[in-house]
Amino acid sequence: MANIFETARAEHAYNRYVKGLESVAGLVETLSGPGPFTIFIPTDAAFDRLSQDQQATLAEDPETLARVLKYHIVPGYYSADDLLDRLFLKTLEGQRLRVWSDVSEVPLGEEEIDTRSDALNYIASDTVTTSVRESIKMNGGHVIQANLKADNGIMHVIDKVLIPSFTML
Repeated sequence: MANIFETARAEHAYNRYVKGLESVAGLVETLSGPGPFTIFIPTDAAFDRLSQDQQATLAEDPETLARVLKYHIVPGYYSADDLLDRLFLKTLEGQRLRVWSDVSEVPLGEEEIDTRSDALNYIASDTVTTSVRESIKMNGGHVIQANLKADNGIMHVIDKVLIPSFTML
């Protein structure tokens, strides 16, 4: 298995985030270190949803770019199941991310199901787990793919670029 930076780079769905990491001094080295780290990695489509002015600010201001990228990285290893037990996670940037799950709003049904069969029990458990994982949000960004593992951490793909408080884009 590769480290978390190499894993992110190999996926080719997060090129803009990876290029940003490569342009900020020390971040690649940090993420190649022992860790563990949890990264909430935005897709390229999430960056595309930023306004042209916001994208220009990130491209032209290395300090702001570094703050935004570090805001997606949390020291420690947090799987999707671990996230359900958290309210906040402190980032490398220094501020906290708010963890939220709207699983209470996901209708699970009123019908009673006999789960004496191992196959049915597995299917029922897997379905609930999938619903729960898809309900996790980080500062309003949904986790769209969870638990991408690396040697020194874990990644969760999100559909939003997270902007730290008091950061003007």
